Amino acid sequence: ITTRDIAEFLERWIVEGKVTMAGTMRSVLSDVFREAVVEGRVENNPVSPTRAPKIEVLRERLEYEMFVAVRAGAERMPAWFGLAMDLALVTGQRREDVARMRFTDIKDERLYIDQQKTGACLAIPLSLTLKESGLRLSTVIDRCRLVSRCDYLISPGIRKNSEDGSINLDSLTKGFVKARSYSGLKFSENPPSLHEIRSLAGRMYEKELGKDFAQKLLGHKSEKMTEKYLDTRKKEYVMI
Repeated sequence: ITTRDIAEFLERWIVEGKVTMAGTMRSVLSDVFREAVVEGRVENNPVSPTRAPKIEVLRERLEYEMFVAVRAGAERMPAWFGLAMDLALVTGQRREDVARMRFTDIKDERLYIDQQKTGACLAIPLSLTLKESGLRLSTVIDRCRLVSRCDYLISPGIRKNSEDGSINLDSLTKGFVKARSYSGLKFSENPPSLHEIRSLAGRMYEKELGKDFAQKLLGHKSEKMTEKYLDTRKKEYVMI
């Protein structure tokens, strides 16, 4: 049995759109031939050179009308979660960065953010407004002050498992699932997740303020710039 035999066998599943099955079959065949090599039945594993089928889960895009419905569903939940959705949309930041935003990060009428994933440093003006949504960053922050009892903008309060009032990331993820179910909307098998708010924000800001602005706000940089952020000793904030 040659590598070509294996590739042709896997291709049958792939052309039918059964990529997960193709991946499973490849894994099983690889184990079988690995044992055969150990026992001296064959000299090499013909499965190894084949490419593992790429499994892509295409999540449904979150459109603004959907966001509005899910945000309305969040009204049935604690106030901090709805504010988390608003903050995610108006800033375009990831779940991890929204959860880490503090009132002490606000200086000179700007919210300073160190993106946890990329290392990008952003200074977002409190006057930032996403016109279509009617959200203004300073207004969202003021509403956060009314709810939060600690330094974090988004906080369910001081409790035994969080003495500083920080939010567990899973609480944000699960909260979105709950708000989504409260919305009354029907979604596909792969409904939009909380992270899709970031994509929505990018598309909305691109439409209102242009692609360059959207890219800067999201913290998207070239590989060279990303390395610069990671390597520099002194933080260099991008003034949005």
